[in-house]
Amino acid sequence: MLLSFLLTPILTPPVKAAPEIEDKLVLIGPVYKQEAEAVIRGFKEYIKRTYGKDVDVVYLSPGGWPVCVDRIRAWKGKPDADILFGGGPPAYEVLKAEGLAEKYAPKTADNIPLQAFGTYVKDPEGYWYAFSLWFITMIYNEKVLKSLNLPPPATWDDLLKPMYRGYLVYTIPYASGTMHEMVEVLITYKGWDGAWAYLRRLAVNTARYSTGSTDTLLIVERGEVPIGLAQPQMNAMMAQADGYPIKAIIPEATLLVAEGVMLLKNAPHPNIAKVFMDWILSEEGQKYVLAGGYFPAMKDFKFSKYKDEIKMASFAISALGGVDSFYDIKGVRAITYDPKVAVSRWDQINTMYEQEIYRKIDEIKSTWSLLEQVLEEISVSKTRGLNVTAAETKLSEAFALFDKGQLADSRLAAQTARELLVRPTPQPTPAQPSGPAYEIYIAAIIIAIAIIVAAYLYYQAKAKSSKPTT
Repeated sequence: MLLSFLLTPILTPPVKAAPEIEDKLVLIGPVYKQEAEAVIRGFKEYIKRTYGKDVDVVYLSPGGWPVCVDRIRAWKGKPDADILFGGGPPAYEVLKAEGLAEKYAPKTADNIPLQAFGTYVKDPEGYWYAFSLWFITMIYNEKVLKSLNLPPPATWDDLLKPMYRGYLVYTIPYASGTMHEMVEVLITYKGWDGAWAYLRRLAVNTARYSTGSTDTLLIVERGEVPIGLAQPQMNAMMAQADGYPIKAIIPEATLLVAEGVMLLKNAPHPNIAKVFMDWILSEEGQKYVLAGGYFPAMKDFKFSKYKDEIKMASFAISALGGVDSFYDIKGVRAITYDPKVAVSRWDQINTMYEQEIYRKIDEIKSTWSLLEQVLEEISVSKTRGLNVTAAETKLSEAFALFDKGQLADSRLAAQTARELLVRPTPQPTPAQPSGPAYEIYIAAIIIAIAIIVAAYLYYQAKAKSSKPTT
């Protein structure tokens, strides 16, 4: 017994102490202020209760997903933040591909399914996990549309109707990951060329560009522009909770966005960052996600359980059509989405949109105005019974050139169509008579003239000879 007692410290391996958690956590991301505040409040309470210490949580919000990704890229593997908090799969895939992410498996990872509605809800390789889910929607100010006597749009093509000219607001893909994902939806739904043709026509109806998705929401809430595009689904819910007459429409083709968390490579506070990831995917963490106005991604989370505790629970049920869990939503046509494909054209889409649409929006609008004027002129000419076939053909060519982004050629073709419309139809030259009969006719005229001239000269000479001489 004495020998066993003496050998026990030698034979028993030492227990590895749990790593000490730091007293600071830095998040970077595009989530809304009220969401960040709710989650940070809940996490601080959890750390105090569980570890008996206070933690300083700093939230950096430089802009939308693309802006956050570029900020992390600029740190070049020595980040000032620990976790990317918010944003969709392409943002995480970019950082993963560039070696700027750290793989971590939260203890609560099983609360999140692998896939839903045609997209991944967590990374199969274990780099990122969704804490919230939502669909891309369009929103509208119900009061303003009623005052304009306009129906709300229901489909993507509805937005191109002339009745909505000057009534749309949204941002550019570089400023907003949601707008970037809207372009991805359109590419999947309409094809590459069809999507860019659509975006040019959409620009015609645009009132102005916002600085981001949050700014779009504020503009629509204030009634400055009645319809906002590229909106996270929860925006309408949060606006309604604040008393604004905002409603959301899920168009006929949309995308599920998995808003996630990711541990950054070489995070300055890695231990507490891992605790945060464990907590945000737990039911307690998901409760604070809902309190901040986002839809929880936890598969068994029920809104009704928290109706008496969390204000947003009732609004969430209403916003989702009465269902008690996000995963119970029916009737949504979500595209099948491959984040790796989205990543492969991430920078291309951002650059192309800025160069081909954002910088040319005035030229796009003026070109379209010319096309509409010539179309109206053709319509008027047709009602007068004129032949406008050639002008119509040329104008169709002008529209096709517009869709391809060849704006100068489009205007030239439209002007040509207008010239074809106003140019008088050449009248046929009367046919000149020919053949033997014509030649005989001319000869007869010449002979007749010769006879008349000869007779005139004869009588003139005779008259002179008959005069008396002096």
